[in-house]
Amino acid sequence: MRLARLKAARRWALRAVDYHVGAKIRWRWLRRAVRPLLAPGAHRVLDAGSGDGQHTFHLARRYPQTTFHGVELDAEHVAACQDRLQSEPLPNLTFTRGDLTEPLGTEPYDLVYSVDVLEHIADDRAALDNLARVLRPDGRLLIHTPLTPQRHWLRRFDLDRAARADHVREGYGEEDLKAKVRAAGLEPVSVRYTHGRWGTLAWELWTLARWRLLAKLLLWPLAMFLIGLETVFPPAWGNCILLESRRPEEKPTTETADCTDYTEVDNL
Repeated sequence: MRLARLKAARRWALRAVDYHVGAKIRWRWLRRAVRPLLAPGAHRVLDAGSGDGQHTFHLARRYPQTTFHGVELDAEHVAACQDRLQSEPLPNLTFTRGDLTEPLGTEPYDLVYSVDVLEHIADDRAALDNLARVLRPDGRLLIHTPLTPQRHWLRRFDLDRAARADHVREGYGEEDLKAKVRAAGLEPVSVRYTHGRWGTLAWELWTLARWRLLAKLLLWPLAMFLIGLETVFPPAWGNCILLESRRPEEKPTTETADCTDYTEVDNL
């Protein structure tokens, strides 16, 4: 009986410290990127590929005047998010099931973000076209995705040894991603690199200690320090990229421009 209780306590403790270092890094960079975009007031925001909804729940609480909507392909994730809304009501947050390669409706959004989703989608061009289509003029798209090639501290984490089965591609080259964004009619605005030297080290150490309770407890302060180091001193390179793009303002038609010219002549 005592042994069973000890095993149960160990399982509980492991779950309690099962902290996703990669998710923490992504969340810090996403939070920093959306802050200036949401500061002026109420907006409509789309989480494209919302997964378990963690980012959207955090942001919906932080910006109650902003309307958030999560679209996710996995029906179980959507159901879990909707159940969570029953216990944590947020009137500015909704979730629906949807495929990013299919039309996403006609309601325009001021901001769309997609975190670690594109590398899972075979037809990424269709997904980018649909994300661009639902943006308002001057609306912003934030994409976080792995970069290739990558740099790791430990050889076991190199892509040729640690390929993800659920990835249709291991990532993008920076210029390749920018080209695909431009092909969707958007203009790249800024680039932030994530999972740089110190973030990558934090992730690798934490992954190695995944099922070792004592190791995780001892590593916790170091992992938090390394994550903080990365966000305080933005890396010059990273294994992931956060690309911000904008939809250009609609240009006036030729007819409107001609009329303006005639008015100026008449006034002379």
